[in-house]
Amino acid sequence: MSSALKVLMESWDGPGPTQGSADGVPSTGLRIVPMPLGEADTVPPTRQSPPQDWTKLIERVQRAAQHSRDVEAQAQEQELRVQQLLEQVREDIRRAEDRARAAEDRAREFHARAEALVRAADERTKRAELRADTAERWLGLVQDTLTTEFSGLPAID
Repeated sequence: MSSALKVLMESWDGPGPTQGSADGVPSTGLRIVPMPLGEADTVPPTRQSPPQDWTKLIERVQRAAQHSRDVEAQAQEQELRVQQLLEQVREDIRRAEDRARAAEDRAREFHARAEALVRAADERTKRAELRADTAERWLGLVQDTLTTEFSGLPAID
């Protein structure tokens, strides 16, 4: 007989029913819980049940415990996968933010260079307009001087 079965049987061989207990179940601290689906049609073992009934009960308890451990392991695996996915998403977001910042920096650089080029072009335009105005004034003075100085000469035909 297994040691677990001995412990269970010894706990049932202890004191009899608790005083005032309506159903006459011995006071062992054990509670009966619903059986898993498919096994609900079997009757739970009693003090008078043969050892194989207790073995079946122990096997069901072991299966339930294993199922519980499996579910917990799956939950931990899912938790780990979720954590890994969250970390990957965080890293993707960080990289996207870095790319966006780099693009914004490049756009600011291009804008600053474009503004500098426009200012330089404006300065060149102003200097060119000033030179053109100066040249027109000089041409006007040259024309006036030529007209004044050569106005008294006979025309050459």
